[in-house]
Amino acid sequence: MQKPSELHLIVPGICGPLAETQAPHANPAVKRWLKTLSKSRCQPSGEDEHDVIAEVLGLEYKDSFPSAALTLLANDLYDDGMFCMHADPVHLQADMDHAVLTSSADLDIAVQESSAICAALDQHFHQDGLTFFTLNKDQWFVSSKEKIRMETTSLVDATGRNVNFILPAGEDSPRWRQRLTEAQMLMHSHELNMTRERAGLPSINSLWFHGPGELEVSVSDPVASICSNDDMLKGLAKHIQCDHIKVPESVAAYAEYLSSGEPGSRHILQFSQLEHLTNYTDVSLWMNALEQLLQQWVYPLLKLMSKNNITLTLYPCNGKCYRFSKYDVLCFWRQAGRKDKIEDYVSSY
Repeated sequence: MQKPSELHLIVPGICGPLAETQAPHANPAVKRWLKTLSKSRCQPSGEDEHDVIAEVLGLEYKDSFPSAALTLLANDLYDDGMFCMHADPVHLQADMDHAVLTSSADLDIAVQESSAICAALDQHFHQDGLTFFTLNKDQWFVSSKEKIRMETTSLVDATGRNVNFILPAGEDSPRWRQRLTEAQMLMHSHELNMTRERAGLPSINSLWFHGPGELEVSVSDPVASICSNDDMLKGLAKHIQCDHIKVPESVAAYAEYLSSGEPGSRHILQFSQLEHLTNYTDVSLWMNALEQLLQQWVYPLLKLMSKNNITLTLYPCNGKCYRFSKYDVLCFWRQAGRKDKIEDYVSSY
């Protein structure tokens, strides 16, 4: 019997975590989604997207996941003679014992503001052998002539959190925390931030360092393709030399691409639009985006899978994965006696 093709569907945030779970409890779209999940085979999986990617690919890397290096590689900006990490612009709302982070995606940063403040940081830290630069107005980077030995938390995992408990740790963290303090002082006094504050806008008053791993990556379970609009995954595809395509406009277009591949091949498809919405207290934002993704992609993919020799595994990046085969979809008795509690599937803070 021919080995089935594999589709690994990575969707961070498709099962939370949310601020609370009561609001989506009675939503018809969520109820249908729970019923669909109850027919799958649930198994342990990675706790975050980087762990899941490593799991699917049999990925081994040195020290920490090299998200900054891969993102720069995707944009032809990677310099193998330097060490780099994300230095994203953020707003920290601080009080006596909290410092809650708002990411650049929610700050409405203008291109001029991004360029000017990042240039000021670059000038200030030039004497330390550091270079600050922008990929776009929301994504900044820092490169160093010296290795960066730190364990960090990704920006999406830090958003909306009290960052006092998830600051960089490791051998070089004291030095980088001191640099962060210097950067905060410079950013606080920058004229463009003063202008933002007078206009009632949150200031761009801090940086979030993350993803400093080196681009020393090996793969034991290769895939034929990675389909994603994420630059980091584009860079990973380039590094491991597999096909990369942007997410097509429809499932039909993606199905046509899959049908052109070798039978029994493995593929990754990733969507990132839900992950950021799990940080909001307004759960309706997440539910609306979830319903759209389910209708446009997930349900059609499950139907495609059941008609073809494809096994689909869904990764919410929360410690679980859900495996669907054409036989699992037919197993209607799996949901017998289940109450399909939303808490069984959707995580909450």
